[in-house]
Amino acid sequence: MAPDYHCAVMQLQTIFLGIAAVCFFPACDKAGFSYENAAGGGNVQYTLIDTLSINMRTVQPDSVASSGTGMALAGGYRDAYFGNITTGSYFRVALPDSREIDDKAVFDSIELVMRPTGYSYGDTLPPQTFRLHQLTQPLELPEEYTVLFTHMRWPYNNTPLGVQQFDIRPTSGERLHLRLADSKGIELFNMLKDDVTDVSTDDLFHEYFKGLYLTGSNNTAVFGFEAKDSSLYLRLHYHVVTHEKEEKYLDFLLSKPGLQYNTVQADRSGTPLAALKPGTGLYTAETNNMAYLQSLTGALVRMDFPSLPSLQELGRYGRIMRAELVLRPVTGTYAREALPPQLNLGLADNFHYIAPGDSLAAGTGTVQHGALSVDKLYPENTVYTYDVTEYCKAMINADSYTYRGLVLCPPPGAYGAQLNRLVLGDGRNSKYRAQLKIYYLLYQ
Repeated sequence: MAPDYHCAVMQLQTIFLGIAAVCFFPACDKAGFSYENAAGGGNVQYTLIDTLSINMRTVQPDSVASSGTGMALAGGYRDAYFGNITTGSYFRVALPDSREIDDKAVFDSIELVMRPTGYSYGDTLPPQTFRLHQLTQPLELPEEYTVLFTHMRWPYNNTPLGVQQFDIRPTSGERLHLRLADSKGIELFNMLKDDVTDVSTDDLFHEYFKGLYLTGSNNTAVFGFEAKDSSLYLRLHYHVVTHEKEEKYLDFLLSKPGLQYNTVQADRSGTPLAALKPGTGLYTAETNNMAYLQSLTGALVRMDFPSLPSLQELGRYGRIMRAELVLRPVTGTYAREALPPQLNLGLADNFHYIAPGDSLAAGTGTVQHGALSVDKLYPENTVYTYDVTEYCKAMINADSYTYRGLVLCPPPGAYGAQLNRLVLGDGRNSKYRAQLKIYYLLYQ
């Protein structure tokens, strides 16, 4: 079941306005005292507090949108932390613009042409096998949907149109050519040659040729392919013999790029996330003081700070001058898979909903991405760092309606298109401890 998108947006806009209102609440002021101009003295304390508790957990959103990203994913791999992951891509192709074929033309072959984006995840050295299937139901946007999701499945013919093994160098830019069965090529060739009704318009062609599904077979990596009409298409080869052999082709280009979407399956059996389901999520006490993030398979990290209101108990006249959140990846979990270069913090309600574009900003108003700092000599010093000053100022006075936790997730462009993953230590992790550092000014 798809969520009611318009109602969700209205709800989240209301949530955002509530948080914005909290951000403007002034701190308590004592007559004649200015925090900004406070001088050192016996009645002024400026303290670093870094022992506030952080409730961290891995949560799973109800659904992950993956359509119209411009990248088709195909393949799979085994991950010790996230399980067996398989991906595939659904898409449509259109009739060639010019499709007249000479009566003397002879069919040669048909193939799927695809160009790697350079993105891959897993072990890319072994040969990789891909399959292409024809859909048995037209690929269309369901009624009341605006996007397609990773959990959606479209029925397809179990007998593949083509299966082929490749040695892939994902960053080389070299196109892959997956040869399809001649029977399908001859069928299309004869229909075009005879100008039958099913190939007279794109709409009629879509009713006949309902779409395609590209996936892998026993792969060790996932690969990204450009989902554009110039780099993902069927090419039908034929020739005409007059005085000499003249080779020709027709291209069935990718159409409706907004309908191209990626399907993702994650079998988490035997992993720390085996019990993860939508809802409350898994607290780090259940996962060995570690939290897990891989947005495309539905694993995000949520953080709550229940001790923030207790700062007010230090004294009536206190103020947060600066607050910093430090997150540490667990060494050994990113030896082969690189750390996500950018991660956002979103304001989330109790259902983990985040308003579109509602990412935590720095004091300058720019969205923060974590300022990842990698220390190869001392991995415990590898950190993501965020300025959470304004967030903490707002949440210290929040009530049950205005309180929002923080959800760590990739920026929009990577959220529904990449498998980059992360394992973080929580606030009780002995070596890779997450910390909320608050610089607090207290006037006695």
